[in-house]
Amino acid sequence: MELLTRKAQIETALDVCFKAYLQQGVEGFVGELDAQLLQKKVRFPLLEYAAEVAFERLEEIDHIPVCNELSRLPRDGSNVIIGKMLWMHLPERLEPAVWQAAQYISEGTEWFVSDLIGERVFGNALLQDTEKTLEVLKKLSNHTSNLVVRAIGAGAHLAIKRGLDEERTEEVFRLLLSLALSKDKQVKSGIGWAAKTTARFHPSIIERYQTRIDDPKQTGRWFRGKVKIGLERNAYYAERERG
Repeated sequence: MELLTRKAQIETALDVCFKAYLQQGVEGFVGELDAQLLQKKVRFPLLEYAAEVAFERLEEIDHIPVCNELSRLPRDGSNVIIGKMLWMHLPERLEPAVWQAAQYISEGTEWFVSDLIGERVFGNALLQDTEKTLEVLKKLSNHTSNLVVRAIGAGAHLAIKRGLDEERTEEVFRLLLSLALSKDKQVKSGIGWAAKTTARFHPSIIERYQTRIDDPKQTGRWFRGKVKIGLERNAYYAERERG
């Protein structure tokens, strides 16, 4: 498999894609994108760069049709491009972008679809407008697709890791707690990931909710286990900083 490692290589590949776009429209563009980039070995940051270029050079009306075509491809990288393109619609089109992301995730069959799109769209939406995003995520927490619910955790993890402040993280953590009795493997994986990150970066939040966390009628053992790991990591890094 050919390896692409430089932006110049990405730009050369995209030139082929845009020639096909002018001649054959969306289907031609995505077909060449698949051949020129997605079937080759390309690191995620370079795929995100490709998405940025596509966002700027494609007609805006074709953004979603391109994402629709990409979502039908059996490629990990297509989800990176979808996530980045929807992310670039934030915050002006935050709610439509989050709902559209949920649609693509619900159509997926693998966990990585949830994480690749969820981190990029849900996570960055939380960073840009926590209140509005939480309104949508609370509705999505009841979604019939366990991958969509898992993606809430992926998004929360990214937002907290990237510096979401304590007040807003606490609002997010309350949503995580509302799912703390889930028995679904995918939900436990995503929500547990975010719970661990909360404990790692904001242990004082855990202290405030410790009674509820310790109550087996309100919180599953898996959730407590992830919180414990997060607190241990917080203590470890704090000790390292002290020397």
